[in-house]
Amino acid sequence: MSRLATSLANCGAEVSILSLNPKKHHVECGSKLPQSAIDIDTSRFALPRRGVPYVVARFISREFAEAVRRCEADIVQIESPFMLPYAKHVRNAKVVLRSHNVEFRIWEGLARNEPNFLKRIALRRIASSLRRYELREMNDVDAIVPISEDDARDFRELGCTTPMHIVPCGVVLPDRGEPVKNSVGFIGSLDYRPNQEAVKWILDVLWPRVLRRAPEARLSIAGSSPPEWLRAHAAPVADADAFMREQSVIIAPLFSGGGMRIKVLDTMALGKPIVATTLGAGGIAHDGDVVIADDADAFADAVVRLLRDPIAAAKLGDAARANVAQRYDSDTLARGLLSFYETLRG
Repeated sequence: MSRLATSLANCGAEVSILSLNPKKHHVECGSKLPQSAIDIDTSRFALPRRGVPYVVARFISREFAEAVRRCEADIVQIESPFMLPYAKHVRNAKVVLRSHNVEFRIWEGLARNEPNFLKRIALRRIASSLRRYELREMNDVDAIVPISEDDARDFRELGCTTPMHIVPCGVVLPDRGEPVKNSVGFIGSLDYRPNQEAVKWILDVLWPRVLRRAPEARLSIAGSSPPEWLRAHAAPVADADAFMREQSVIIAPLFSGGGMRIKVLDTMALGKPIVATTLGAGGIAHDGDVVIADDADAFADAVVRLLRDPIAAAKLGDAARANVAQRYDSDTLARGLLSFYETLRG
């Protein structure tokens, strides 16, 4: 979101940011763009609202709604369906949903993969309520900006007739850095259920297989807000790029979710070799520069192969970096989005 906002400004748009600042992830405003943030506690009990799932109702704030009403803009870009309750408060502007995922698909995947019967039932109910909500809301905005071709196709097949313009997540190429030998890393928001699912699989299924093949391998897991059960295995990092630079191989074994894997894109921009599941590399156009493995033995074999052949690993990373530089330059993507917004203004 920050990259796209900055690139829109780089391309001549007047951009300001209005953000919720959840208590759980509270940060100081650091953007160079005009920005205001309104505090909210998303862990509080939220009263049921007609037609709004609980997981969305947690993000409703009267103060934020008032701030939205005061906005003066040509386009109000709403980030994710969790912000859609505020669309009705927008005045004299086109409302665009920047869709990071088809959200209910994530919860459907979590339900499929959940072994506990009661938790599976609960996840299915959340998915069902989100599905009804998203299908109802998706034709009430002026446009949708999905981040992947797959998500755009899904919206169409679900009956969406709203104008769309696909804008993948963009990159700005960073310095590459030197890896630590035999290091394998996973990074992601650890309060995000698909990432928790991935980490559990890494610890319980993948890593024992890697160590049998390569006892010298070292695993690092990093990310924000790990749950209690994960804190012994994961560490918060102040600089995600610095963490990824230190790794010989980055892994992305995701089994539920949608949209686009931003950390995979960032890893490619750093020129790092990546092993991912098909879903882990979802939404990213890769031409053999990401190793895809969907079962534990194949995944472990791929990780060990790259650790033992640093020349092949470097070539893979070079190809990935060249790919994202060509396809996902942030300012180029922003220029295309601004042209689309001009058509909405008529």
